Amino acid sequence: MALTYRTHDGDTVDWIVWRRYGRISKGLVERVLRENPGLSEAGPVLPAGIPLTLPDDDRPGTRRRVRLWG
Repeated sequence: MALTYRTHDGDTVDWIVWRRYGRISKGLVERVLRENPGLSEAGPVLPAGIPLTLPDDDRPGTRRRVRLWG
């Protein structure tokens, strides 16, 4: 199930991908950009309030890490 994320002032696409998927691997940033047409025109540092669709991670065997602190 895709997740909707609203940007915070100073977010970057690669930071958002890292937070959502726990890694930056080939194709993830590109997938997010494809899912959100026009996002690349907002610049490298995003302003607050842009709603983004973050697609599911379709990598086989992917497990989400659980962080107890921070």
